[in-house]
Amino acid sequence: MKVIIAEDELLERKAMRKFLEEHFTDLEVVGEAVNGRKAIELAESFLPDIMLMDIKMPGLSGIEAMERIHQANPSIKFIMVTAYDSFDYAKKAMKLGVREYILKPSKKEETIRAILRVKKEIDQEQQTLDNRRALFLTKLIQGEDVSRLKLNLFTKMQSGFFFVMSEMVKLPSEYIQHDKIGFYPSNVILDNGTVLKKIQALQLELGTVYIGVGHPYANLTELATSYYEAKQALRHLVEAGQKKYGFPPKVEESPDIDGFLQVLKEGNEDSVWAQFDEICHQLDMEAYYKIKQVVEDKSLKFPECPFEQLTTSEDWRDFLQMVCLEIRHHFQSQTKIERAKQFIKEHYQDQISLEDVSEYTDLSMNYLSNLFRETTGRTFSDYLTSIRIKMAKELLQENQASLKEISFEIGYRDPNYFSRVFKKYEGISPKQYQNQIVK
Repeated sequence: MKVIIAEDELLERKAMRKFLEEHFTDLEVVGEAVNGRKAIELAESFLPDIMLMDIKMPGLSGIEAMERIHQANPSIKFIMVTAYDSFDYAKKAMKLGVREYILKPSKKEETIRAILRVKKEIDQEQQTLDNRRALFLTKLIQGEDVSRLKLNLFTKMQSGFFFVMSEMVKLPSEYIQHDKIGFYPSNVILDNGTVLKKIQALQLELGTVYIGVGHPYANLTELATSYYEAKQALRHLVEAGQKKYGFPPKVEESPDIDGFLQVLKEGNEDSVWAQFDEICHQLDMEAYYKIKQVVEDKSLKFPECPFEQLTTSEDWRDFLQMVCLEIRHHFQSQTKIERAKQFIKEHYQDQISLEDVSEYTDLSMNYLSNLFRETTGRTFSDYLTSIRIKMAKELLQENQASLKEISFEIGYRDPNYFSRVFKKYEGISPKQYQNQIVK
């Protein structure tokens, strides 16, 4: 973490620098300011994480300097160093990013605790920021809406590009990183030439790492394309073993996996495995999320298998077997739910129950109940009632039987109960409905 010490007394500054260097190896004093104006200049130049600011300095006071610095860079944390334990100062300073006070003369333990608390806060904020940036990248790759995240994280972003590295290395802070994936958000519209210059410089800095680069895009919805281009580029670079960075080669597009996805969606396992060897080399993160979409479109459970675990064709085969099993169960259930509907259609006039249908379809009552709701949008009871009301309306239109006879005909032993159910569903009584038909 970078630190600036703002203190007009030379001996105080040097003593604080020495103290920090002796007790905090992860802190770097990048500048010393003798007054408020110099503190502002150094803050603009170095963008420190922490500033130790004396309140009473010649010219521009510490409070005035903090106001200007906080306005330009609100993320900078201040530790106020002062002999003036003033409540008025405290109230004003808290609005300017002051997190701790060190009162002169300070005790060693108090100073260490104050700095540790600020460091911990910075670390927690950075972790939160890293998590949100990782979420941003994940959603971008998956083609999900990231407009709200972009508004919060990269307000001025005009374009960006992805790159993928052959090894896990630490990237400079101007890039967003998630494992071997890098992303660069720009406040201007980028072109390919600018992107290549940046990646060339980055590759020289990183050494032996291969870097596959995707083209820059301004539209958020197109940035996922940049990621898949970067993956394609990296694969080509590693196979060729010549250049260390670059865009994907300009070749005719390889056949997509839409046909494979279609037979998977239809539950045609023979065709899935017949095509697997041909398309397994094309299975990547994009394919993974397309398969996930196929499963979720059917309201099925997606296998608990993260993409990162799919590193070989055997891994993909095992994963697809789990997917096929879910889809097979789905189609088997679909067949059984159709059998259930047919059973209800043939026996609606009897005193049938969910248990009867459960035995007929060889499905548990709980599973059958849930399946009915998923496939028909209704409970079993509602579905049965809708069939009975439909038949009642047909009989009422024929006007050949009494309400009591119709009630018995469709499975109700109590005509009054039948009338109440009919009115609940149709808004009018059976007699009123019949009168309307006759008119």
